[in-house]
Amino acid sequence: MSCPTHKYEYYNQELAEMAMIDQHIYKGFEPHQGPQNVYECNHCGAWHLTSKTANRNTKLQEMIDSGELKRKQEASRWERGF
Repeated sequence: MSCPTHKYEYYNQELAEMAMIDQHIYKGFEPHQGPQNVYECNHCGAWHLTSKTANRNTKLQEMIDSGELKRKQEASRWERGF
């Protein structure tokens, strides 16, 4: 499947959310940077990440609010340092 948007395609919402959160962890994005949500594409039916949204993904917001995202980002930085 090849989407005309040329965005990476995820086969379901859960995989797209996991990829979005992984990017925040491993790339060290600040909460307002990087992908903020996922959506089902009208062109290909797959799921994509988006940074252009007024509503942040609920799972991502929960990780930010609880401090879990910062902890995982710090652990990732430590792991890459070894």
